[in-house]
Amino acid sequence: MAINSRSKIFLGGGTAAGVLIFLAIIVGVQYIALQHPKRWDLTGSGKHTLAPQSKKLMETLREKKLPVEILAFYESKDMGPRDNAKDLLDQYKDAYSDFKYSFVDPDKERTLAIQNKVEAYPTLVIKVGGKDERITTADEESLTNSVARLLRTEVKKIYLLKGHGELSPESSEVDGFNAGKAAIEKQNYKVEDLVLLQAPGVPEDASVVIVAGPKTDPLDTEIHSIKEYLNRGGHLMVLLTPFKTPKLCALLNDYGFKTADDIVVDRMSRVLGGDYLMPVITTYIKFPITKNFTLASFFPEVRSVVASRDYKPGVDVQELALTSPVSWTINEEQLNSGNANFDEKTGMKGPVSVMAASTFTAPHGKSDKEKDKQLSKEEEFTEPGSQDQKATDKGDQPKAVKSRIVVFGSSLLAANKFFKLQGNPDLFMNSVSWLAEDENLIAIRPKSTKSNPIVLTGSESWAVLLIPLLIIPFIWIGIGVVVYLYRRRTVLA
Repeated sequence: MAINSRSKIFLGGGTAAGVLIFLAIIVGVQYIALQHPKRWDLTGSGKHTLAPQSKKLMETLREKKLPVEILAFYESKDMGPRDNAKDLLDQYKDAYSDFKYSFVDPDKERTLAIQNKVEAYPTLVIKVGGKDERITTADEESLTNSVARLLRTEVKKIYLLKGHGELSPESSEVDGFNAGKAAIEKQNYKVEDLVLLQAPGVPEDASVVIVAGPKTDPLDTEIHSIKEYLNRGGHLMVLLTPFKTPKLCALLNDYGFKTADDIVVDRMSRVLGGDYLMPVITTYIKFPITKNFTLASFFPEVRSVVASRDYKPGVDVQELALTSPVSWTINEEQLNSGNANFDEKTGMKGPVSVMAASTFTAPHGKSDKEKDKQLSKEEEFTEPGSQDQKATDKGDQPKAVKSRIVVFGSSLLAANKFFKLQGNPDLFMNSVSWLAEDENLIAIRPKSTKSNPIVLTGSESWAVLLIPLLIIPFIWIGIGVVVYLYRRRTVLA
């Protein structure tokens, strides 16, 4: 009996020691995991892994010893999007230890939201190196691009043409443009006025020139300066007003934009909360500016902007925004007489294009003043795309750059009264970013979430059925029997 008691005590002590050792191992592994966290992404598409571009950016931040701080403003009801954002932010934090983030409920901490100029939710405020930027989409491409822009030492300049009755960037009135200017500056661009009547041409440092709703045409010398700027690879945005600026429209026609003297009437807009002369745009053509764009935008008093059929060599033009099928255009005479009926002879049936973008290859270096002086008048006014051919004929192979143009048929879209309506600010700023060549600063393909079904043969199906239901249980039963018999023999001995 004494031997049996000692054996039981020995076996019990051994079992307790084994349990304690097992618990110690679990605690140790957990401690190491907390001190040195490591993630494994077992998804086939790498859904939970940062793209190489993002990892490289985090490495750059590490080398520069620049911390990143993110304030994620999410309402308490948005638990699903908040969890998705947290998972993404954790991936960045794993890649860079000085990547810090915190979630803020704007309803509970309204003061913090106001201090960070947060007006819509969800919004992520990214802060790097004393600068900040806001994004409303918590995906890897948007976040990585935002951080990359904040790291950019170059401050790109956006010039606003003045002197022709354009929307005033200093005015806070309903027809002013200070909301648009503020949106541009919020994206870390520098905004300056441009008076071509007082300047020899468009400045060399102009990333984009914006012509926002001129009431009168620029002079011929100004038109020439704009054309010269485009021919050296410039980027231009024009917001037109119906029945005005024929010379400016003639210039745009050279680059693939057909702008008729008309105004769009849209019956569907009345149903959607607008009025007949303010089409609500919900149809967009796929393009970098309109990529993943699903918001409705409002185009008050808009004229048609259609892709010209007779493309010039080297010009590529794309319509971007279309009115509803129950829309049409009328001319100025019909508008003044109150006759909004469709006239087949003068009008255009919907859908009507009211926004378009154009690109063409322009020779690099045409801004050199000495070279410009040697150009003949014919060369200075060369049609788009033909400069490259002349350079090739002369044996000179200049580095080609792409000129970019975006034309809106409505200038009021960017006016203070309408700028913050639905998708208007996003559509406008997407256009500015594309013109400034910031739209694809870092392009990251969205991770695929599609399922990958496994197709089994008949024998494989039987194996899947038998192994977990029969074979594995019998193995454990066999092990249990062996252990039982071994212990029984030990006790009896």
